[in-house]
Amino acid sequence: MSVDQTLRKAQSLARKGATNDAEQLLRSVLARFPNNRRALDGLKALSQPKARHGGPALTRETANALLALYQKGHLQEALAQATALAALHPGVAFPHTIAGACHAGLGAQDKAIACYRRALDLSPNSPDILNNLAAALTATGHPGDAIAHLDKALTFDPAHPDALNNYAHALNALDRQEEALAYLDRALAARPEFAEALNNRGNAYSHLGRLDAAAADFEAALRINPRQADAHRNLSIIKTYAPDDPQIGVMETLLASDTATDRAQVHFALAKALDDTGETDKAFAHFDAGNRLRRDAFPDPMPDQKKLFAAIKGHFDKDHPVLPAETTGKRPVFILGMPRSGTSLTEQVLASHPQVHGGGELQFLRQAVRPTLSGMRLDTAEPAEIRERYLGALDGLGVAEPVITDKMPLNFRWIGFIATALPEATIIHVARDPVATAWSIYRTFFPSRGLQFSFDLDAIAEYYGLYRDLMAFWRDRFGDRIHHIDYEALTENQEAETRRLLDLCGLDWDPR
Repeated sequence: MSVDQTLRKAQSLARKGATNDAEQLLRSVLARFPNNRRALDGLKALSQPKARHGGPALTRETANALLALYQKGHLQEALAQATALAALHPGVAFPHTIAGACHAGLGAQDKAIACYRRALDLSPNSPDILNNLAAALTATGHPGDAIAHLDKALTFDPAHPDALNNYAHALNALDRQEEALAYLDRALAARPEFAEALNNRGNAYSHLGRLDAAAADFEAALRINPRQADAHRNLSIIKTYAPDDPQIGVMETLLASDTATDRAQVHFALAKALDDTGETDKAFAHFDAGNRLRRDAFPDPMPDQKKLFAAIKGHFDKDHPVLPAETTGKRPVFILGMPRSGTSLTEQVLASHPQVHGGGELQFLRQAVRPTLSGMRLDTAEPAEIRERYLGALDGLGVAEPVITDKMPLNFRWIGFIATALPEATIIHVARDPVATAWSIYRTFFPSRGLQFSFDLDAIAEYYGLYRDLMAFWRDRFGDRIHHIDYEALTENQEAETRRLLDLCGLDWDPR
């Protein structure tokens, strides 16, 4: 059809209530002619909140009032209203979308995903909803699923800056920073003053070791939005502060105001800056304040952690068959231990070898084991199923190197499953001085979930005890499979320890 015929067909479909089909036609026009006014106006009309699947229409005034409440940051009130409106207007995507955004803002990403999926059922071709769902999926450790939704969003709106930014965020989570940079450049071309994209590009540059470029992007993001908490924190990680650094005053003023969002991240950034300048008492007070804000948002994690560790030991307290090793396919090397114990350094060393791909902190093993978890106990786990799920996820990375490192530290919980389901895998346990480990955990802001014990010094010590006990349990049962690397020894005698590490991983020495 010609453009005119396509637009008239879309108008006819919209009048008949076939809004999804009308939307697809309008977006097909915009894919070829992004500034076509009739298509833009038609899409705007379709986007107005109204019933698509029965039920009363939602008025513009009610929708705008709900949106204003959300934009002002009154998330609990907005969530209550959005939930009520979703019940009154079950066929309208808008209140489900706002409810999802409120849940995401309150840290309940699983609930956000459920709301976004309901909204997507009602408006399956909405780039905004696809983008929101993708952001929540990345936040819950599913960047691959996020990318699938973002691919669809970008077919409808190739220059959607938020979708491009979130695509890069998902790629960053998969340690595909070079690819992420291309999407971030596109996002910034579409929206030059996009502070969040500048922050994400800074993260990509930082991971690639391009620290000057990273600092420039973080600083640019903060010029646009001085309240952007994660940009303050990210800059603090790569910057050494002098006592007269003006950014210290900016952060202190921000914390003293009512405009700070995610105050915990600003506390962590300011603590790092004050630690750099030697004001250690003030620094500790800010580390404590940041951790307290996070601690107060969650229930005590330790009762559930104790149950989980007991369930793991109970499951492996008897003999389990070990699958035969296979020599085809990718060979995983698990680098595990407590967080902040030196797993990143160990992976960096190995990933410099030409036969090794550094996979980063992969979620694959937890996801492979999760179907066997029921509450805080383990159901009968089939090693063959765990193996299939894990190796399938590794293949999905599409890397050329035969060896892939997985440095998710908390995989130490699943050593029994590695030993039985992946007998060809190498298990590297990295240990560091316990006090250094605990202090490094306490002063680190972990954006991912599952590390709530890190918000409290007593909880860190208690969790360390669970870890030490479980590692002793694994040594009794799978001691010949677990190889130990001492962080301090690696830093003090790097070449000798690297040679030993390569031997443990079955790799030839390489001067790189």
